[in-house]
Amino acid sequence: MEKTSTTCQSRTMLNMSTFPQCNGITGSKYREWVSKTVCRIRRQTFQLNGPDAATLTVGVLEDTKCSPADLNAWGKFFLPTTVQMQVVGYVKGTPYPCDQLVLMTCEDKNFYGYDGDELHLVAPSLEHLCRAGIDYPASRSFYRGEAFKDTPTEEWEELMKSPRGKKLDQEHHELVSKYKESFLRNLRIGAAKRRCHQQHGPHLSDAMLTQLQNSEA
Repeated sequence: MEKTSTTCQSRTMLNMSTFPQCNGITGSKYREWVSKTVCRIRRQTFQLNGPDAATLTVGVLEDTKCSPADLNAWGKFFLPTTVQMQVVGYVKGTPYPCDQLVLMTCEDKNFYGYDGDELHLVAPSLEHLCRAGIDYPASRSFYRGEAFKDTPTEEWEELMKSPRGKKLDQEHHELVSKYKESFLRNLRIGAAKRRCHQQHGPHLSDAMLTQLQNSEA
């Protein structure tokens, strides 16, 4: 359930040309700027320039379908280096196999989208996000645990015995249990979208997307 805030109000659909810019801020100050900006314009919805009909609703983690455990995993278990992710909001109306692509950024200033399974690099900068929208397909995608793919066997065994490794294993089982049905549903929706894209071209109407989602509910 989405939480309400007395300091952050809903707004009408806006153009991404009006989205705040960070003006060269980097590192931890960049994340602080993102956090403050998200709160200031929370629940405002922006029309992205791509894909067609995609919209970004600015929000915090609690406004999405994800949990603090997911946020922890995004920063530790997907990318080659550990980062601190800052949720920006969620995107709807994309070809990704989910009805809500959770959008986030970190110290590298890239923007990532989480579809419930993989973490996708969808924009290399805020400027790109505002000008072009999010990329599909993503320039790169990361699976849960990819951060450890090059770890030698001996180190991996030691890692899995450590508190961090046990936490990874526990969170993996919890994630599979929690999202099993939604994973399967999103896979079906994704397959149906691909079939429709092949039959009708890259742009699907809102009515067609709604029909797809309802048919897989």
